[in-house]
Amino acid sequence: MQTAADRSKFEPFSGPKGARMSDFSPEYLAYLDRWVQDDLTYVPERLLTLLRMLELQWEGMEVNQLQHSLQTAALAERSGAGDELVAAALLHDIGKVVSNSNHPSISAEIIRPWVSDDVHWIVKVHQDFQGSHYFALMGVDPMIRRRYVGHPAYGLAEQFVDEWDNAAFDPNMDTPPLEHFEPLVRDMFSRAPRRPDHWKPAAP
Repeated sequence: MQTAADRSKFEPFSGPKGARMSDFSPEYLAYLDRWVQDDLTYVPERLLTLLRMLELQWEGMEVNQLQHSLQTAALAERSGAGDELVAAALLHDIGKVVSNSNHPSISAEIIRPWVSDDVHWIVKVHQDFQGSHYFALMGVDPMIRRRYVGHPAYGLAEQFVDEWDNAAFDPNMDTPPLEHFEPLVRDMFSRAPRRPDHWKPAAP
């Protein structure tokens, strides 16, 4: 994790800085970009830290949220899913560290720069798909997933939820430790993130 000591990693910028971003010089912006690029090296460890925090969340269940995440990822891996889907299965509930109510959107946006559009979408809508297993008890349409029929990843989202997420609350499951997935997290999230799709090159 980045610490205060890391502030001395680069030589201090000696030119004028400006009190507003609109006043930043090209030279100062280039200097700041070195920090932005360096900050990316901390992403894998931050994700692993957030996953470890899920161990404290039980929510009345027989497994804590870290165990649930590990089980979801293990089921995806055992079914032959690719690395992106396994990583998404591991991290699909990471947003619960911040908020349970909108955790799918939080989780999806955290991983978005490193996964495909379809995998991002699956994580974003996974609770709507999971609702078929419990929404009726809450007075909510249990088949709310049907609004997404026609999406190219609809079938994969069904598999993600019905075969992996839904089945990952078993205290007796042979569950790998987080260390099993650490190499995947470190490899995938050490890659250069893609820019947002709407960031188009500036006009000449």
